[in-house]
Amino acid sequence: MKDIPAVDEKGNPKNGRFKLFFKNGLISCRGEFDNGKKSGKWKYYLNNGQLQSSGSFKDGKIVGRWKWFYKNGKLRSTGGFDDKEKKHGTWKRYHANGQLWDEGRMEHGKKKGTWKVYSKQGQLLKR
Repeated sequence: MKDIPAVDEKGNPKNGRFKLFFKNGLISCRGEFDNGKKSGKWKYYLNNGQLQSSGSFKDGKIVGRWKWFYKNGKLRSTGGFDDKEKKHGTWKRYHANGQLWDEGRMEHGKKKGTWKVYSKQGQLLKR
């Protein structure tokens, strides 16, 4: 996620809807600030206009489920975060062709249980 100053040009905490643009005029990211902290749903884009990632913030911290995408628009990965910004819950990554690459569970930033890894053709390679 892009590091965006939490204050405006006058040094006041940012509030409300926010958009940042690339030099080519396309949107780089959009979301909301609440008293200088990222809040609610945010979306980040590549400089070609393609969605790069989307998810939520609470009190300036990354929380909940997030999605990341490849340049071709296919899903790259999904996963969630706990209230301390550590990976938590089910995580999945995908090959660029859209096939599932791996999946498993994270608990407060650490891999737990059985993880499955798949080939680009979708065949289970290992557990």
